[in-house]
Formats: sequence, C-alpha cells, structure tokens
Amino acid sequence: MMKGKDASAERSPTRTGVRARATAGRLPNLLLAGIGKAGTTSLFWHLSQHPDICASRVKEPRYFLALSENDEDAEGVPAPLETYTALFDRCESQRYAMEATPHYFHGGGRLIDGLKRTLPDPRIVLTLRDPVDRVWSVFTFAKGRMRLPAEMTFEEYLGECEQLYRTDAPRPRTARAYWSIRGGVYADFLPVWFDSFSDERLRILFFEPFVRDVAGSVRDLCAWLDIDTSCVDSFTLSAENRSRGYRSRLLHRVALAANREGALRNRRRLKGPLRRVYQAVNGRMLRDRMPPAARARLEELFAPSNAVVSALLSERGYTDLPEWLRTV
Repeated sequence: MMKGKDASAERSPTRTGVRARATAGRLPNLLLAGIGKAGTTSLFWHLSQHPDICASRVKEPRYFLALSENDEDAEGVPAPLETYTALFDRCESQRYAMEATPHYFHGGGRLIDGLKRTLPDPRIVLTLRDPVDRVWSVFTFAKGRMRLPAEMTFEEYLGECEQLYRTDAPRPRTARAYWSIRGGVYADFLPVWFDSFSDERLRILFFEPFVRDVAGSVRDLCAWLDIDTSCVDSFTLSAENRSRGYRSRLLHRVALAANREGALRNRRRLKGPLRRVYQAVNGRMLRDRMPPAARARLEELFAPSNAVVSALLSERGYTDLPEWLRTV
C-alpha cells in the first residue's frame, strides 16, 4: 500500500488556502514535524531550554493540519494566520521560533506546500521510530488516555488497525489510535519531505539512539542548527509523554481533564511537581509486553516500507541507521 512519489527538485508552492502575507507577529522557523510517539514532546521541551530557541505557547498548534491530505477532518483552509502568530508573541530576538505538531509528517504535499508558502525558510526535524514498537506505544498510550476500551486486547486492537490499513482510510476524526499501522508505513510519507527540503533544511532524528543518549542527540541537533551546544549540559532532560497505567479510573479521568490544552499541559513548573505526586498516588507501571506472534506479524507487514525507507536514507547520506532499518 506504499505510494511512491517521483523525486524532484525543491517543490514549487501551489494554491493551498494559505496566503503568504505580512503579519504583525512572528512565524516559526523550526518545526518538529513528527512522528507521534517518537520523542517529539521530549525533544520540544529539551530544545525550549536553549536561549536561542523560543517555543510556542502551545506545544502542538496543529495549524497546518487543515491542509493534510491524510486526515479525515482536514477542512482545506487553515485558521487566520493571526491565530498562529499569537502563539509566538513572546518570541523576540531568539534565532529560532519553534513548534511541534507530530502529525505534520503524514500531511502530504498539500500540507508541505502550504507550510512553505507561509513560513520563512523553516528548518524541519522528523523523528522516526521502529514502526512495530510505535504501534505498541500508541496502544498503551491510548489505553492510558482512555481512548480505547479498557478490556480491549492488543490482538483486537491490531484487527481494527489493519482494517483501516487495508482500506487506505485517512486518519479518522475519532478513534485515531487505530491509524497506527497506516501511519507507520513511512515510505508513503517520507519521500515528499525529501523532495521538498534539502539536507540543510531537513534533519532525520532516530528515536532509538535519541533515548540512549539524549544529551548527545540534543547537542548534535543544536550543532546542525548552528547554535551553542555547550549549554545543553545545563538542560533538564527528563522523558515526557510516557505511557503509564493507573489504579483508579475516576481519579485518572480527573487528571486527564486537568492536563488538557489550556490547563496544565503547557505549565511545566506547576505540572511537574503535581505529576510526581499523582504518579505516586495513582500511577502504575505498565509491565505487559507485545505478544511475540503479534510482533512477527507487524515486522512482516512493515518490512517492504522499511526497505524503501532504508534505501532513501542511504541515498540521502544517512549511514548509522537503527537496527530496524539495517535488517531489511
């Protein structure tokens, strides 16, 4: 079900409903464009500590998702540009203004064209993760966020995901967790990014070495951005957005409501201590593992896409590929 795209030079902008026009506010020039459940949230908060990077008021603005070719609820016309620039109203002389919307990765050519028409020469970071592990992560995360039935097994979940994959359905308006297989066929989504941005503008970050050496990965990214790397040693580099279980369903519902956008989600100084207390009271470690038969099934499913991605990355000059791209 991979949809190959012909390689070309830098894509020329097309009509997308976004008009490049003068605006009183600042626009971002650094985008963490996905994918979801591959460290984008942690990377956003790590980089937001750099004095040369100003983070958006909301971590995930989703502004360009209105242009997505692969989202069921994409209207085709973004909100007024002023609603986007307002998220960067505290950005002044910093070299980069940054936002992070993981599902930009799946948006296709129309989203990328709209992005290029609107933003001033942006830098793009794409984080890739073993798609097999990512499916399991989406499942446990959605369970923890009460977006899946509590009694649903992983095998039942895979059945729902495979149905969307077989029909090539766009990411649904609701029950989005079932799109994890379709969204993991990276060969359908990565080529258009490579067609649209040069190596100077686009960087691939692999999840597996990132979590093994967070500080080193952040320093490497800062070097690519041509900003100071020495200050990374002073950063707080804790993992964010981890999948966790819970003891009391009622108390967990209250916590999820408090963590919604506009409440605690972007108030890290207040959220951090409260989260630690909550995890001590109601948190539960997830000790389940993906069934071996399910893993083998997913590895076979993703193998053709991974082979294409491995070749694309090798052609682009990436040599130290993670294991899931070396074994295809």
